[in-house]
Amino acid sequence: MTDSRRRGFTLIELLVVIAIIGVLIALLLPAVQSAREAARRSQCVNNMKQMGLAMHNYHQAVGVFPMGNARAFSNPGVVTDWGTFSAHAMMLPFLEQNQVAQACNFDWTVWYGVGNQINLTVWNVRVSSFQCPSDPNSGKDHFNNYHGNFGTGTDPWATQTNGVFAPRFTAYGVQDLVDGSSNTISHVEALTGDYRRLGQNYRMMASGVPGGGLPSNMLMFDARQNMQLIFEQGQECLQRMRTTPGSNSNRGARWQTGSPGLTLTNIILTPNSDQFPFSACRWDCGPGCGTDFGHLFVPSSLHPGGINVLFADGSVRFVKDTVNINVWMSLGSRDGGEVVSSDQF
Repeated sequence: MTDSRRRGFTLIELLVVIAIIGVLIALLLPAVQSAREAARRSQCVNNMKQMGLAMHNYHQAVGVFPMGNARAFSNPGVVTDWGTFSAHAMMLPFLEQNQVAQACNFDWTVWYGVGNQINLTVWNVRVSSFQCPSDPNSGKDHFNNYHGNFGTGTDPWATQTNGVFAPRFTAYGVQDLVDGSSNTISHVEALTGDYRRLGQNYRMMASGVPGGGLPSNMLMFDARQNMQLIFEQGQECLQRMRTTPGSNSNRGARWQTGSPGLTLTNIILTPNSDQFPFSACRWDCGPGCGTDFGHLFVPSSLHPGGINVLFADGSVRFVKDTVNINVWMSLGSRDGGEVVSSDQF
């Protein structure tokens, strides 16, 4: 007569099986995460390529690239260049976003006051093409990860720059890219600000540094005129942030608004800088001011090792964090006469 009792697992056998499963999960998890990030990075590249295509379709229709910042009414009879529509907004019809574009009243501002009430609906619209899927904060409070290049200067109100965009009024075209469209940055990535965790690297910001008024020598057409001053101010900003991170960390707050910090950036500090791990620094205004019309910005992303960069010819290339600052700034200027090969970044 056979023993009909079924033999179960011993405790030791069960623990061995659990341990083996744990090891397999530990081995597979990085590969899964890597695959997911590769997919997110690919989507980010596609977003930027669509922006590049929209830029050139706009150029073909108008003769120049869109302005970085427009001019509009803020109240009846009052014209302003603060809180008005961005190049992102002007590209909407070329991004298959006709419905959103038609909702924009470009005669009025999109931020605050009467204009905000007129454009309140579009103010809250999220456009996936402007959001990097690798940034988990994007789409919560802030809606934009891609910032147009206004050159290597530090004046956020400049009408003339050496970039592809200007913070005020001016529109440049392919004919202005003396260094060539394939050697000039159009847009870079930046992580959005986070109101909930103000001290995070590449999301924190400060304003009112150095305070007591803004010395005129800090507003440079090209930061290479005085890089020592730039580094000194960067250190002061970082020191302020480490003690009191800015309460208005609004980097990339909206794609609708044309201003440095929201849809524009300068190309000075290198991507994901180890030396300056902040998002933005604004040298004027008080401690509660935001990054909009700030003076010094750091491009950033959560892609391992660097950021995606859209060049003015519509191509997207991955630029490593280790890029030399001189090479980086050469790519940021459209007319410096520098020769930069692709193996330098």
